[in-house]
Amino acid sequence: MTSTHKDHPSSSLKHSSYLVTPHPVHSGTMPSMFTPLYILLILFSVNTIILEASQANKSEIDRQALLCFKSGISSYPLGILDSWSKHSLNFCSWKGVTCRTKFPPRVVSLNFNYARLSGQLSGCLGNLTFLSRMSLAYNNLSGTIPEELGMLPNLHTLNLAGSCLQGNIPTSLGASNSLSYVNLANNTLTGGIPLSLTDCSSLSTLILSRNNLSGEIPSSLFDNSSKLAVVDLQKNSFTGPIPHFHMVITLKFLCLTENFLSGSIPNSMGNVSSFASILLSQNRLPGLIPETLSHITKLLELDLSFNSLSGNIPFSLYNMSSLKNFSVGSNDLVGQIPSHIGYSLPNLQSLIMGSNMLEGLIPASLANMSNLQILDLSKNSLHGSVPSLGSSANLRWFVLGSNLLEAHDWSFLASLANCTQLTKLSLEGNLLNGSLPISIVNLSTKLEDLSLGSNQILGSIPFEISNLVSLTSLRMESNFLSGSIPSTVGKLQNLYIINLSKNKLSGQIPPSVGDITQLGKLYLDDNNLGGNIPGSLGQCKGLLEVNLSANSLAGSIPAELFAGPGLALGVDFSYNNLTGEIPSDVYLANPALLNFSNNLLSGTIPDDLGRCVNLLFLCLEDNKLKGQIPQGFWKLMSIQQINLARNNLSGPVPEFFDNLTLLEKLDLSYNNFEGPVPYGGCFSNSSMVILDGNKMLCARVSMLALPICDGTQQRTVCLCEQS
Repeated sequence: MTSTHKDHPSSSLKHSSYLVTPHPVHSGTMPSMFTPLYILLILFSVNTIILEASQANKSEIDRQALLCFKSGISSYPLGILDSWSKHSLNFCSWKGVTCRTKFPPRVVSLNFNYARLSGQLSGCLGNLTFLSRMSLAYNNLSGTIPEELGMLPNLHTLNLAGSCLQGNIPTSLGASNSLSYVNLANNTLTGGIPLSLTDCSSLSTLILSRNNLSGEIPSSLFDNSSKLAVVDLQKNSFTGPIPHFHMVITLKFLCLTENFLSGSIPNSMGNVSSFASILLSQNRLPGLIPETLSHITKLLELDLSFNSLSGNIPFSLYNMSSLKNFSVGSNDLVGQIPSHIGYSLPNLQSLIMGSNMLEGLIPASLANMSNLQILDLSKNSLHGSVPSLGSSANLRWFVLGSNLLEAHDWSFLASLANCTQLTKLSLEGNLLNGSLPISIVNLSTKLEDLSLGSNQILGSIPFEISNLVSLTSLRMESNFLSGSIPSTVGKLQNLYIINLSKNKLSGQIPPSVGDITQLGKLYLDDNNLGGNIPGSLGQCKGLLEVNLSANSLAGSIPAELFAGPGLALGVDFSYNNLTGEIPSDVYLANPALLNFSNNLLSGTIPDDLGRCVNLLFLCLEDNKLKGQIPQGFWKLMSIQQINLARNNLSGPVPEFFDNLTLLEKLDLSYNNFEGPVPYGGCFSNSSMVILDGNKMLCARVSMLALPICDGTQQRTVCLCEQS
């Protein structure tokens, strides 16, 4: 929009509030043009005109700076810069621009968060000398942060997060004494933290997370600031020790996770009484946890997980009643969990101590933590009974796997029915025994992950397991479960993983499994299952891996299973009683593993198997296959192992095996192959090839303990054209 004539500098005299109107003069007298009062009025008016012209010129500098910024933007699909026209003088009305209310108008704020801008930041922004807030977060910018931003003396807030910026953080940013909030997260910035930035006396928030920054964290960062409250440097590549903390009295939030920091946690951290959150996970911090941390009486969150911390957890930390989240998982900590923890830490919402070397009992006092949402004590050496936590109504994660826990009466499971928010129950790898209680079907309908594998559980899977409608993972492998797989499992439409392997299940695989269209992995191996493989499994279009090995399955391999591009990870039907031929459409699934060994399969090997370009392992041994090795196998350029032993295969050993450069193991033993064998590739290494039991094979040169061909043995096969 074009401004009116009132905005033009030439009209400033007419509308100036500073002009003084002279008193009227009596008609009988003629004033002198050079009286002191008249001269004073003229000088005042001229000065006012000059002043307003100067101020208007400064506004024009802002307008030109904005237009210069726009020229660096190559794309703005939301149309947010459409109103920015060189013909429009009223730049304060442009979208994203805020001006001060005083005259003359000056730009004080630019706000283009999530505006989908593309292009580069212009150094012209350094001319917006009244700018106090610049927010251009989450755009598609490129290039570097202009050094000229350090010329903005009034800049208070700088938010350029998530805007694809590169290069170093400008050292000039430290020149602004007004700078309070800096957010440069989620870019690809490199280099270190400029020392000058740590000298900003007004700096309260520094967020540099998720970049490629490196080097050591400047020691001055925690030395000079009296206002610093938030420091977030997570997901970078910082090295060296955590600096000591001196003269930092306002720091509340410190996040240094996912870096490469080393050295002990400084004791001086305990001197910062203002701390609410200390997050140091996923670094390389060794040594002991400082006892001084217990001096921070208002600490809400302490995360020291995934480091190399050792020794005992200081007993005093268990008395920090303010704590809501306490995580020390994945370290080398030892000792026992105090029996009173549930009373001394009553406000805990998250307790994560998994993957350490803790011993002893799990305290029954945990039941007093009524606000507890996440409990992870997995992968320790805890023993005794599983505590009942039914009083923790908001419990979402109950993770105690890989310990030495027992379940004498399974009463803890019945109490968990009160935890209506429970999404993960992980008790695998313990010593739980007895029959699987029917109370398992009363768990929260929000339960997504049920893991009871590698225990000593007896009994059968309840028919009412279908009550757990949100299950995505059902793991009960390596137990002593018996009976049949309930057909109601087909109602669990969200299941992605079913692992019931290594049990004593019998009966048939229910065809209803094919109704689980989201199913990705099915493991039923090492059971006593019989009947046919249901063709309905072909309805599971997202199926990546199926293992039905070591059962008593009969009938043919259903061709429907290979009708789509699924099964990328593999198929294992070995050690069953399957009959018939190998489906010719197996190549459509393009699996990495194909194991049909130890069955009763007959017929020839389909030539189209050679179209499985991702195949790594082919296991067809111990069947009744006949015919020759398909010529299409020359295309198996990713293959690492081929086992065709103990069949009725015949004909020559193809020369193209020389060219399968990744082949590490080839077992053709106990067939009826004949003629000379290749002498290159894997055949040059006797440990990679097994040819025993083929009496008609010979070698052109001395190799593989084969007789030398006598010259009458000729190849009768035409090699395929490898094009």
